[in-house]
Amino acid sequence: MNYPKLAGPVPRLLVLESRYWLDTACANAARRLGWDVECVPVVAEGTLPREAVARLLRTLIEFRPDFLLSVNLGGMDVGGTFGGLFDELGLPFVAWFVDDPRTIIMDRSCYATSRSLALTWERAYEPYLKSVGFPVVEYMPLAVDRSLFDAGPAETWNLPCTFVGNSMTAPAAQAWRKAAENTELADALKTALDTGRVTRETFAKGLVAILPEPLLSRLDAEFRMRAELALFTEATRRLRQCFIQALPGDAVCVFGDDGWDDIARWRGGPVNYERDLAAVYRCSEINLNVTSIQMASAVNQRVFDCPAAGGFLLTDAQSSLMELFDLDSEIVCYHSPEQAAALIREYRARPAKRKNIVQRARARIFNEHTYEHRLIDLEALVRAHFA
Repeated sequence: MNYPKLAGPVPRLLVLESRYWLDTACANAARRLGWDVECVPVVAEGTLPREAVARLLRTLIEFRPDFLLSVNLGGMDVGGTFGGLFDELGLPFVAWFVDDPRTIIMDRSCYATSRSLALTWERAYEPYLKSVGFPVVEYMPLAVDRSLFDAGPAETWNLPCTFVGNSMTAPAAQAWRKAAENTELADALKTALDTGRVTRETFAKGLVAILPEPLLSRLDAEFRMRAELALFTEATRRLRQCFIQALPGDAVCVFGDDGWDDIARWRGGPVNYERDLAAVYRCSEINLNVTSIQMASAVNQRVFDCPAAGGFLLTDAQSSLMELFDLDSEIVCYHSPEQAAALIREYRARPAKRKNIVQRARARIFNEHTYEHRLIDLEALVRAHFA
């Protein structure tokens, strides 16, 4: 394994593939760039089977990668064995976080080796990633996989105003059951939620900004993780429910799980991300976006996927939007459910304007915000720090 890294004509990327959408998107983009790519199946949670470990080791030796990529630490063991191995072999390891890293890392420092690089789609988590020892921490927003989302705007629409997403009812209930094993914690979480202390800004700062210090000091890493998951899922559930209920019910179609049945007047079933989502975006007059509470400033995947698929998007006003798009000419955002309702009425009556905004958004996305663009930036970071 003692070979020079990033010395060949093209990068050689090994993806630890845990069936997350970003694994596939990055592998597809790397191949379109002409890179050499191998993917090794791993698990996002639980124990990696012996056969999978053998395949990983065999691929390291035979493929001789320049660096490895894992999304949300998929495939990495809690004891840091793989991280230590990659470091000893001189292999740069890139961890791209697209969910709250605090609930994934749980304050363990074993992933932060001398050749590790942490990417985060949300800038608010940079201080935490540095605090657990990552020597290089960089902001990397999401993008679009144009092999899935690439179509011009439609001339006619089969669907009215549409929201595609999980109600978060089942995840919130599951997370709450685990957190409620500590009754004092459950009471404090309920109080924080009911009194409005759980916002994007406070969640980004962590439990220290939400829970009483005496209680927080008595929680171990496991219960801190349970508390964050309960706050994230329940606060997002409440946010989405309140938003949908505030809109005219006869004008909005919700696609998702049966947790929406008591909330939305018109519900379709869940939509497959790879197979069906692009068509739903393109066939809807307006697509709504309600960003989850774990993003203080970042935008989610829908901001890129929907316009790329030819769909018109009405999204909440995340501060990162203005770095990525020209507001109003390329993207339209709302600051409240009331404003969203007014914008829905306005843009449903102006199909030509919707089409122009979609076309400009698509041009911006394909010029600046594909996963090919992100991988080019990633290669530059790896070369700068580890070549």
